This record gives sequence, structure tokens and C-alpha cells, in this order.
Amino acid sequence: AIAERGHFALAIPGGSVLKVLSSLEITDGADWVSKTTLAYVNHKCVPNDDLSSAIHAKARNMFLDRWGLTNVITLDGTDDASAEAAAYQTKLEAIPEEVLPRDADGFPIFDLALIGVGDDGHIGSLYPNRDEINEQTKWTIGVEMKKPPSISLTLPVMQRAKQSVVSAAGQSEKYPQGKASAMRLAIEDPEITPAKFPACALRETAVWILDEPNASEMPSLKRSSLEEVAV
Repeated sequence: AIAERGHFALAIPGGSVLKVLSSLEITDGADWVSKTTLAYVNHKCVPNDDLSSAIHAKARNMFLDRWGLTNVITLDGTDDASAEAAAYQTKLEAIPEEVLPRDADGFPIFDLALIGVGDDGHIGSLYPNRDEINEQTKWTIGVEMKKPPSISLTLPVMQRAKQSVVSAAGQSEKYPQGKASAMRLAIEDPEITPAKFPACALRETAVWILDEPNASEMPSLKRSSLEEVAV
């Protein structure tokens, strides 16, 4: 993206993805940092400096400040999900097309979108059996499911990313196979629908990176090493 137009548009979620990004060592003055515009796939409607709840505050603390990445699209810091979503879309729309390209339908095309998946199949803040997953015109939407509420990129935006990546790795005592069942529903189940399990809507557009426990319910899935993927 930088070679083609001199810019890189990145969207990230919170959760375990932040931990992965925090492990990256960035050389001082790395050229791509100054050319990157960062947005959030989803974000709680809280003050941006709330280290307990704000993805932006956590990202700054964990890696953004260390990287020197300052071109970040943030919320206004209120608890009004509808207003925050509308304002966030306005901020995204104000980004020039050479920085954040649009497709023929006018939707933004992020160069890379990192997307987390919950055990219930939610992506961003798009949860199963709710209307937000059906939004087809807006770029961002307010979600009043939890307190505090949140905003999320809509499904059309996630699907249009030049490259979207979903990863699932690790397990716990409670979940010895990680998110294996969720990954199977998202990737293989022919009966599941986005309304019931939103992650399956990314089945054809995302790259799925799983470790063995999280892929354990899909024995026919082709296995590749990290070295093979990187080639």
C-alpha cells in the first residue's frame, strides 16, 4: 500500500490482538509508522484515557506511544453510541481517498483489518441475533447491547478490507481447545448464517490463522507452518 500510494490504512480491535501487536519491535523512525492511519474496528463509548475500558488508551499504553504512531482516529469520549458512531463515520469520511480508498459503492477499503471473533461468533461489536449485523449502508454503527455501549465498523466495511485477518490461538483450563467450536462454525458449518453467527460472514474474505487446538474440530483443514504462510 505504501509503495502504491504512500499510505497504509489499518483497523484493529481490542482484546488479545493488542497483546500480539505489543510484542512487535519497531525500529525507531520506521518509515511506515508516519504513513499509517489507524482506526478501530470497535470501541467502547468511554473517555479515550480510560485505561480500564478504552481500546485507544490500552493501545497507546501498550504500543502506539512506543511506536510513535499518532495518526489515530478516535472517539469523542461520550457514552452516546449513536452520536459516537455518526461522528466516527464523519471522521473516516474526511480522510482523503489516497489515504483511505473507497470502492464503487463508496465504502472505505482498509489495507488491513485485524478482526477478533468471540465464542458466540461476534466480530467487532456485531453480535448474533441483533439488527446491527444487517446494516448495509453505514460505515459505523452504535451498539447498545452492553454498558457502556460501543461503536463498530459495519459488516460491509469489514468485508471490503483489502486484507482482513482473523486469528485464534491459545487455550485455557476452562477452554482446553480454545475457540475450536467457534472457528468450526465460522469456517466450515454450511448451515450457519451471519445472523446467528456473524463471523461466518467473513468466511470467504478473511485469512484465518489458527493454532492446532483452535483448529482441532476441523481435521480436514489444510495445515501450514508460519514459515509457509510468510513465503
